[in-house]
Amino acid sequence: MENLNLLLETYIGIMPQSTEEKVLRLLIETGVQIVGGEEGSLLALDEKTNELRFLMTVGSKSSEEALIGQIVPLGKGITGLAASTHEVQIGAPTFTDIKQSEERSDKSGLPEAVIAAPMLIGDMLIGVITVVSFEKEKRFSGSDAKFLGRFATIAGLIVDQKRKLSVLGSKSIDDLNLPKALGESGRLEQSIIHIITRLIRQKPAALGKIENMLQAIENLTSPDEV
Repeated sequence: MENLNLLLETYIGIMPQSTEEKVLRLLIETGVQIVGGEEGSLLALDEKTNELRFLMTVGSKSSEEALIGQIVPLGKGITGLAASTHEVQIGAPTFTDIKQSEERSDKSGLPEAVIAAPMLIGDMLIGVITVVSFEKEKRFSGSDAKFLGRFATIAGLIVDQKRKLSVLGSKSIDDLNLPKALGESGRLEQSIIHIITRLIRQKPAALGKIENMLQAIENLTSPDEV
């Protein structure tokens, strides 16, 4: 699926068929099973447009083909609300602009219930994981929301770990392809990590001076200025 291949790498820096992609898919599949949903998705943040974009869906191949690339504005519906508040949200869907697959449209139309859990790196939003049910009058519980919130935390850690490994493996800052979901703050952090890593590689004898320099910067920077 060409769009999936491109979007995964562009938005969260994960290559299709990689270990990270398989683990993310397994996390969503497990979350769907535990809370009793039919489908689950991963959406990534596009900071420039303030939108979430579908990157991955499990539970139905036809749904994944239909949903990939579609967008949800921040603050819209359960999913957009989870993104804007950085908190897990549950309820009936209120954003109806998503085009469902023909299979779903023919059978049950829109989902009956949604859980949406934000994927965070620290306080930085990178996306949302959702689980939906098409079962009539289905409602998810607070316990279901806690489970999915934990899976979303793990998913965020996977994306962050891949990002850090990419920085360590790059030869120059120009080699880095910053995933869109990490935004400007992610770009700055990645650049700083790369500069420090390069200094350590090129000047191993100066590690003590590098540590002192970084300590001095930390001491001069007050919490209000960070």
